Amino acid sequence: MKSSYDVVVVGAGVAGATLAYELASRGAEVLVLEKETLPRYKACAGGITVRTAHLLELDMALVARNVVHGARVFYGGGEFTRWYDKPLMYTVMRDEFDHFLMQRAQEIGVMLLDNAPVGEVKEEAGCVRVATKDSSFSAQIAAGADGVGSVVAACSGLMTQLSWGLALEAEISVPTQKLIQWDSLMGLSLGYLRGGYGWVFPKKDHLSVGIGGSRNQAKALKSRYLAILASLGLENNPVIKLRSHWLPVRRRRQAVYRGRCLLLGDAAGLIDPLTGEGIHHAVKSAKMAAPIILQSLDEGAEQLQKYADALEREIAPELTAARAFRRLFTWFPGLCYGMVEDSDRLWRACCRLLRGEETYLSLKRRLGPGRILVDLLSL
Repeated sequence: MKSSYDVVVVGAGVAGATLAYELASRGAEVLVLEKETLPRYKACAGGITVRTAHLLELDMALVARNVVHGARVFYGGGEFTRWYDKPLMYTVMRDEFDHFLMQRAQEIGVMLLDNAPVGEVKEEAGCVRVATKDSSFSAQIAAGADGVGSVVAACSGLMTQLSWGLALEAEISVPTQKLIQWDSLMGLSLGYLRGGYGWVFPKKDHLSVGIGGSRNQAKALKSRYLAILASLGLENNPVIKLRSHWLPVRRRRQAVYRGRCLLLGDAAGLIDPLTGEGIHHAVKSAKMAAPIILQSLDEGAEQLQKYADALEREIAPELTAARAFRRLFTWFPGLCYGMVEDSDRLWRACCRLLRGEETYLSLKRRLGPGRILVDLLSL
């Protein structure tokens, strides 16, 4: 293994593996450093929306545990189930999915060093040095795809003020009959946390069940999670790998690069404020960053400003709109539940959002005069 590369990527998750693949496919020499040994378990609901699969240009049949075509939604003792005529989401196990993406990158020349936590990222004359416990590597650019508590962000003085969500999730072992009941359906449980929700994602041989909300609800998270399990009749089923994890949400105009370092995905706080989903923006930020990084290799690190500009232009407005919709959901969960239950038009719009055929901004435009409320909630 060499000691010098064009780009060192810290983190072998979705963002890091995607960026490495995009760079290497265009001829860059890339090293990925991962703190754990791959494949490694990651606490995550494991939902890959159709729009994300399209961005990745993957045959999801290779890694999907289930294909979701509908939703079962619970609120206030009521429930409804709606279906869509096209796939909405694929469910995966993140250890398998991340490893698959990383292997794809390695096949075209990306170097991987796992079980190698990064301790320091430091700019030097004409390069950036990335140090692990046992090794040190230099590169023209360092990309932080290392998620919550990003070492690249900390060493670069970035993301010092984030908003935080918190989620609790586990894999639940269930009998075959229960798997059949949830086949091709995701579950959403509303009303257990203000502004948050519980979820059920079907996998091949178990269910992923979780709950997420804002940071200030941390003390109530476990009791509300147990209440959701009881409501689903799952309170006595074996729980596998119950884990909590933070959901970092970027505040407006926060810098995503400094000098020769830039941030992607969760490390840049690109979590969807409404859903808590981060995989889509992890992939999108990597796809956006790759050509700009390549340009910076030829023309200088100052070109990375174009990545920040692209993020403000293409991702930040969606995060702002999602934040407004979240406030609407927080204040009026029953209204939101009833609208989706009663309106086929709204349900199909939500489905098109998951499929990438709509955006939050296009949904806002469809509200007509009601978009004024969304604009006010965006402030």
